[in-house]
Amino acid sequence: MEQRTQIFTDTQCNITKQLEKKLEFLWHVVDGYIMYADRNGDKDAANVFRQIKIDEERHARMLKELVLRFSQR
Repeated sequence: MEQRTQIFTDTQCNITKQLEKKLEFLWHVVDGYIMYADRNGDKDAANVFRQIKIDEERHARMLKELVLRFSQR
């Protein structure tokens, strides 16, 4: 019987997937939300999206640190 080697654990896969989602949001979505809110004069919405962007960047850094840790094992 052939033994299968698991390259990534389920947790590592989940971390990687979540990092991908966060980066997709940061690179392709949130700046557009900020731009539209600014364009429409909705300063409150623009500020909320800016804060969300800051939070999501922090979360992405946290996930990246985990990815780096498991890639060094």
